[in-house]
Amino acid sequence: MNMNKWVSNVRFSRNIRHIQHLNIRLYSDSAVRVRFAPSPTGQLHLGGFRTALYNYLFAKSKGGKYILRIEDTDQTRVVDGAVEQLQEDLKWLGIEFDEEPIKNGPYGPYIQSERLENYQRRTQQLLSSGHAYKCYCTEKRLELLRRDALRTRTIPRYDNKCRSLDDEDLSHYEGKKYCIRFKLNESDGFFNDLVYGRSTRNVAAVEGDPIILKSDGFPTYHLANVVDDHDMKITHVLRGVEWQPSTSKHILLYRAFGWNPPYFAHLPLLINKDGTKLSKRQNDTTIKAYRQKGIYPEALLNFVISCGGGFVQNKETNNVYIKPLPELISKFDISLINSNSCQVPLDKLGYFNQAQLKIELNTDSGRKRTIEKLKNIVKNKFSNNESVELDLSENHLNQILKWSINRITNINELINENYKFIWLKPSESAIKSMDYDIDIIIKIKNHLINIDDFTIDNLGTVLKEFSKSNNIVYSNLMKMLRNIISGLKQGPGVSEIMEILGKEEVIARLNKACLKG
Repeated sequence: MNMNKWVSNVRFSRNIRHIQHLNIRLYSDSAVRVRFAPSPTGQLHLGGFRTALYNYLFAKSKGGKYILRIEDTDQTRVVDGAVEQLQEDLKWLGIEFDEEPIKNGPYGPYIQSERLENYQRRTQQLLSSGHAYKCYCTEKRLELLRRDALRTRTIPRYDNKCRSLDDEDLSHYEGKKYCIRFKLNESDGFFNDLVYGRSTRNVAAVEGDPIILKSDGFPTYHLANVVDDHDMKITHVLRGVEWQPSTSKHILLYRAFGWNPPYFAHLPLLINKDGTKLSKRQNDTTIKAYRQKGIYPEALLNFVISCGGGFVQNKETNNVYIKPLPELISKFDISLINSNSCQVPLDKLGYFNQAQLKIELNTDSGRKRTIEKLKNIVKNKFSNNESVELDLSENHLNQILKWSINRITNINELINENYKFIWLKPSESAIKSMDYDIDIIIKIKNHLINIDDFTIDNLGTVLKEFSKSNNIVYSNLMKMLRNIISGLKQGPGVSEIMEILGKEEVIARLNKACLKG
């Protein structure tokens, strides 16, 4: 292709994309209808959530309707409880539907396995119009075709054998099992992608006729999604780019039915830092896993949109901003979605979570929620440890949160091994069993009461001067204080422990040790 022709094609694609964006605006707000149509085959993961979120943002930015449809036609892969978990995860993220299996609506049912009669009726329509045919090929024959393709190093494809069966041939198959295939024609299946621009693919040249209704009476994805999108009056389909090669096939199905197809927008791949595709098999990228890790829903929302576009980029790329869902809706622009694969820097999610944590701690209600949440986390972690007392006073929790806000990205980090001393007060029995000089503890407690600068650097100096002026070996003093204040043999330095706990708490713990007897 010469350069002038390439430039011409690029301009044409851009013009087509611009025209389609104008077409979106021609819809009245109430006419826009989009759907999220997951298969209930497991946990909702980051990629599925991205699709659900962008459909939601687009629908709500246009004042349209958002529909949840469950595509469970492959019954062998259905996981019990997957639908309920998916709905729970999305609700936690603030995403709710206008029409769904629970709420129902004017175009239900919204579960495909409950719509089988409709698919069979539509398939009969295609058979009657000559756009489909019965295929009697056995799995054994299809396997032979696949093996032959591998042997000749060609792409496996059905050879359309049953398309040309005459009446005499068909009489030999009477009573035998069959599926229904759709006749692909040489049309290019042209469509305009709202993300990628002009797209065209002559599927008949590279594929055999696809199955649209299986022998068990269940439809394949190709038939079911086309029929459902038409019957549910879907105006825009936003889905992963992996479906883009099939869209031309779907366009041909729409033409065969005599229907106008919706607009299509394909979302780019999510990839890991090493360039590999973000996979459903990465269990740590499920929404449930993020919830269990203590990630805020607002953090996850903003993290995902930072990867895929759809918004005017903030020039201060080093800063992390958290925008509430209503603001994301108002600022969403489908024309700004990236068309390149999107790298997902999972290690940056913590920064978004820290930003939301700061927002929470900046309001009275948010701080109260965080304190209560932290209290429950600590209880669940340490409540079985009978040898220590937990300090869960509101004052202590509040002080720890203030100290930690720039040090942690997730409050779950505060129960890590290194921070045990924050919560574990040595019990009376543990203190009584310790070997230390009460007079020294009383003396250092009285000395610390007069210290205003309770920082690591100053405390380090104070403790060294105290050990020197009182003829106490410094290491012995540190061991004594560590045991009394934290009850732990290892961890951060004593000065850091004292700064974290704060002057009031340190004095309280030393007072307790002074009562030994």
